[in-house]
Amino acid sequence: MSPQSVLPRYLIAGALNTLLSYLLYLALLPAAGYRVSYVVSFLAGIAGSFVLLRFAVFKAPGRRLSGIYVTASHLIQLGLGLAIVEAWVSLLHGPPALAALVAIAICVPLMFLAQRWIFMSGRQRGKP
Repeated sequence: MSPQSVLPRYLIAGALNTLLSYLLYLALLPAAGYRVSYVVSFLAGIAGSFVLLRFAVFKAPGRRLSGIYVTASHLIQLGLGLAIVEAWVSLLHGPPALAALVAIAICVPLMFLAQRWIFMSGRQRGKP
């Protein structure tokens, strides 16, 4: 399975998962407040990501403990994204309105590679 065949499904699944997580956040907001709503929707987003990656994007069960790998990759992405946003605004003095876009531009390709590794064997990735 080539990256070109998987990448469109990856991007669509990511957009769908982001939209559903955001809608869950909005639904929980009146009753639970923004902190609880954010945490619950973030965790639901990780679960949704795992399901979409396994069944819709890579169509493979992935490595042993793939659920843990997906969770870890999302937590790493969160930390990296926060670091990029902070560096963009504080160190590079870039406009805050663009900070999240810069983080996305850096994190999405890295997450694609990480999740491709989680769900595809070397042979499926084109390696012997």
